[in-house]
Amino acid sequence: MQSDDERFGEPPGSLQGVRRAQTPTRRAELESQYKTERDDLLRRHLALVARYDWALAVATELARCPKGIPGLLAQCLPHGLWRWFQMRRLGKKKLFDLRAYRNRYPDTRRSKFGALAHFLRWGIHEDRSAGPNLAPAPLEKVDAGLQEAIMRSGLFDPDWYAEAYGVAAGTPELALRDYLSQSQVDPLREPGPLFSGAHYLLENPDTARVNPLQHFVSSGMAEGRRAFSPAAADRFLASASGMALVAPESMLDPAKPTVVLCWEQGNFFFEDIASYVCEFLAHRGHQAERRFDHAGIDPERCNLVVVAPHEYCIHGPGRHWSDRELSHPLYVNTEQWHTPWFSLALGVMVRSGRALDINPASARGLGRLGLTAAFLPIVPAMGKTFNFPVQPLSPQTAALRAVQPLTYPADANLRPYDILYVAALNERRARILAGLAPHLAKHGCFLHTPALQGPFTASSANMIPSADLSQLARNSKILLNIHQGESRYFEWHRLFVSGICEGCVVVTEPSIETGLLIPGVHYLEVEPERMGQYLDWLLLTPDGARLMEKVRANCSGLQQTLFGAGADRE
Repeated sequence: MQSDDERFGEPPGSLQGVRRAQTPTRRAELESQYKTERDDLLRRHLALVARYDWALAVATELARCPKGIPGLLAQCLPHGLWRWFQMRRLGKKKLFDLRAYRNRYPDTRRSKFGALAHFLRWGIHEDRSAGPNLAPAPLEKVDAGLQEAIMRSGLFDPDWYAEAYGVAAGTPELALRDYLSQSQVDPLREPGPLFSGAHYLLENPDTARVNPLQHFVSSGMAEGRRAFSPAAADRFLASASGMALVAPESMLDPAKPTVVLCWEQGNFFFEDIASYVCEFLAHRGHQAERRFDHAGIDPERCNLVVVAPHEYCIHGPGRHWSDRELSHPLYVNTEQWHTPWFSLALGVMVRSGRALDINPASARGLGRLGLTAAFLPIVPAMGKTFNFPVQPLSPQTAALRAVQPLTYPADANLRPYDILYVAALNERRARILAGLAPHLAKHGCFLHTPALQGPFTASSANMIPSADLSQLARNSKILLNIHQGESRYFEWHRLFVSGICEGCVVVTEPSIETGLLIPGVHYLEVEPERMGQYLDWLLLTPDGARLMEKVRANCSGLQQTLFGAGADRE
């Protein structure tokens, strides 16, 4: 396999090659420097929040006039006695320690200003201590239920925590108590390799007065708060590559029928997934039916599978389920980890502790969090949902877009479209596509980039049905992929189902390895800044054409190789 330097005509030892070879190291150094600076700024921010809270409490206490006869008498006191009375109240409230301040700073005894006035005017700026007032708030007692929820979430990793901070905690519970205690002093103390209090505070600044992990577990999940940085999520998923996964059907009782639920008003793709789950389970001897509502279903007498819990259990019929009812289903996750939708889904999945995932790396990540997890392999030939016959495009697609005649040639080099790109538009993708424009203009392209506003349903004007996407892919040489964000999540359905299985050569940004498909063998990776030149090289040079032919040959029969007899093309 040629290196990028050799493909683009650069000798392996060229300056550009050396610079690219140094990029990961330099990137790691910059990330470490950024993290240090970010954490320092966040600590200053938290100190300002604490100081603001204190100033607000002092102002509130000073403005409050005692009620009843004591209040009337207090207002009649001479100024000196009134000030003494106020300081006494602040002392009882542990907001300001007059005696401690004067003893600690003798120069304030001769000041014509009172101790509190001196602290507000000069002491704060000189980083003087006023006693207990600016000390960390006492650790709020975390009830057993919340502690259990934190442990169940898998976001607190006792082994990782003990090693990272040198804590000799005999049990996971003691390690958790140490974290809860120490994080009161340092809110940026990390509970594990995935969750970062610093990132959570940056994404959710209104939670600065609460321990980040406690907030996320107790309410942040249900609110769909962004919790995981793309880089941390990618590292976590990559580190879980050795996790063992169970077979999907092993999480179901074979003696019971299976009902697969999805929200009727949700994304049309999840309805397709639900149909596919029924077909997949049928291949494994399970009786399954798809439904849009669980009304009349006894969860004790059947297996419940919920597709996209962030829809069905948050907006759909499952939003009325109790905690006990939420613990019954097997959930199918479809979301990338750095998104708010994953936070919503995770909050539901940890209730049952069981999940299927349409991405193998993501399934292993869920396993590392402590869930019983399985990879749901979406393979077109296993059923009819994603295995479409050759057919005309729907009026919804053909009437609204200029489409070249689809010829379905046996030779992939004769396909009418050079590049197929179908993905929702966002700022990052728009920026990269703008940079690719001079290169894309040289080739025959089908580009579909609608702005995503709410779920795509079957009636959405900007939606291309799955069957139409299949027809377009069978008439395209390259399927192009640009990640929606900084995460390098491998989008299995787009790249494998809509790309590789339809005979396209997939060209994508670098992605987390799945353990099933090999970059450079089954698909091609390139950084966005070099993507335009790479596409030109693939489509306009003999070497590029040979590489694409080699990748297509590597993918021939891949469904059968990876997933066995059940994956024979019907």
